[in-house]
Amino acid sequence: MSALLTFIICIFLAIIIVIAVAALSFYRQLRNAARRFRPKDSENRTKVGGNVVIDKRTAEARNKKIIPDDEGEYVDYE
Repeated sequence: MSALLTFIICIFLAIIIVIAVAALSFYRQLRNAARRFRPKDSENRTKVGGNVVIDKRTAEARNKKIIPDDEGEYVDYE
């Protein structure tokens, strides 16, 4: 009787392990698919002096003019 109980426990553990491996595989596939469809322009990474700088601004915000045309080094003098 104890051999039968040991066999049933081993089968139960094997089934649990197979289900866990399948769930982990499904989770990894789902995560990789989500990474493929994540917008690339919302995050811009640049290395500066060995450090990674992450810019999460939109493309419009990154290209927005900071200094107006009438200020700065190239102002026409009259």
